[in-house]
Amino acid sequence: MGSYVLERLNDRFPKKLIQTYSVFPQTAEASDVVVQPYNSLLTLKRLTQSADCVVVLDNTALNRIASERLKIPNPTLDQINQLVSTIMAASTTTLRYPGYMNNDLIGLIASLIPTPRLHFLMTGYTPLTLDHKISNVRKTTVLDVMRRLLQPKNIMVSTPKR
Repeated sequence: MGSYVLERLNDRFPKKLIQTYSVFPQTAEASDVVVQPYNSLLTLKRLTQSADCVVVLDNTALNRIASERLKIPNPTLDQINQLVSTIMAASTTTLRYPGYMNNDLIGLIASLIPTPRLHFLMTGYTPLTLDHKISNVRKTTVLDVMRRLLQPKNIMVSTPKR
């Protein structure tokens, strides 16, 4: 349903840039829905054709981050959704507040996507917390934050281990 709406929006507003946040299903567990792999492939086709920027999120990675990094034994759907909304809010901050760089979607997409067909982005986030009342602030450097962002345990997509 979501990819159909995306396709209709692209048809209705062809000159507008479209950025989506797509959460793909878990691969480790068997699903109740038999056609889940087919739905994912068909959605990928529509995302390739209709979206200009797709931020890929994976349920397997989100559950792993919630259980290992946030120390939640059985993460609920609300906790996973809160993690996704934090990622969405953090990555669109420059679009919502005026600033010097990347204050429109064109500037943001132009610096991230080399060619139009390569518009699937992986995201990482650090520091991870679900409790906004925690005010524990550590002094860190930009290099330290970049190292933590690129660690596989902080990336929101499951990647094969080498």
